[in-house]
Amino acid sequence: MRTRGYVAALVALCCLLSTSAYAADTRTKIASATQQLHQLEARIASEQAGLAGLHASLRNAVIAVARSRQLYDEIQGQLLASQQQTKTVRAQYDAIRAQTNKLGVAAYIGGPGATFQSLDPLSIRDASDLLQYVSSIVDHNAALAEEAKQLGNELAARATQEATVMAHRAAALSQMTADQDALMLQLSEVQIRLVQLAQARVQVGTLLVSLRRQLRAEEIAAAEAALAHGVTFGKWATAFLGHIGAPVARNNLVVIVAWETAEWTSARWNPLATTYYMPGSTCYNRGCVRNYANLQQGLDATYKTLSRTGLGYEPILNDLAHNADPMDTAKAINASSWCGGCSDGQYVVDLIPSVEQHYDYYANASAG
Repeated sequence: MRTRGYVAALVALCCLLSTSAYAADTRTKIASATQQLHQLEARIASEQAGLAGLHASLRNAVIAVARSRQLYDEIQGQLLASQQQTKTVRAQYDAIRAQTNKLGVAAYIGGPGATFQSLDPLSIRDASDLLQYVSSIVDHNAALAEEAKQLGNELAARATQEATVMAHRAAALSQMTADQDALMLQLSEVQIRLVQLAQARVQVGTLLVSLRRQLRAEEIAAAEAALAHGVTFGKWATAFLGHIGAPVARNNLVVIVAWETAEWTSARWNPLATTYYMPGSTCYNRGCVRNYANLQQGLDATYKTLSRTGLGYEPILNDLAHNADPMDTAKAINASSWCGGCSDGQYVVDLIPSVEQHYDYYANASAG
């Protein structure tokens, strides 16, 4: 099972987090761990797709069992009906045989032959009656004998037919048993794979909690490092909102401070980590997030970045212009091209509740 490989990957990932070179900073380790986590989740998604195929096979097995059961029940019904009809024919046959035997005995004991002993041998009329009576008995017995023969033939045919039906029933029962065994094997495999997937998900969930704690620690460290620049997140947010003409109000302040916190950068005068070029700016990191010369240049660069079209920034500026609910503005940021897929798809959004509850703490952190 590939799921066993997932557990091994999780162990290796945990080892990576604990044994990486001390020279690597927390951000590099988190980036590496997040990449491996995405690979792990892709494998789980692939396993789920395979499980969906197994469910389709399972449905086919259920259908096969149902069909074999239906065939068996139909054959069993035919056999029971045939046996009932055979019973009826047997009763008719036995009744005719009994009637034939009874007539024979009666003719022998009390028929006209006994009267014939007292008749005048010369009486033609009496002789004629005797012959007619005997003839009627013979004819009746012949008809009964013919009917008995036909019923006997029908019984023999039915015996052959029932033997064939019983052979079909045995084959259907064998097929139904095989289908049921196959179904149970597939059910067992599904249960095993579901359990393994559940275990892998637990491991992933634990890892995510660990990563998020480290992310929070990194955010706090970045905020503390930014204190040297002398502009708090709250003051920068106030300056930026005033710069773009948006209301300097609680909703807007919360979302901008949360956005600054999400970036956790100590790039000078650039708490939202834009890469927009301005004269005299320098690269802060390999991605060329910019260090700006002063606060005004940082505000200009950030606004010019958000003013670019085709990147999904228009809803952000619109929400800020209307002092929208912080969560709505955060979702607009998340949906834009600013940092698509960051923080496991919860970029800025997952910080809103915490910043709303502890606004003063976040607002008093400092950005460059």
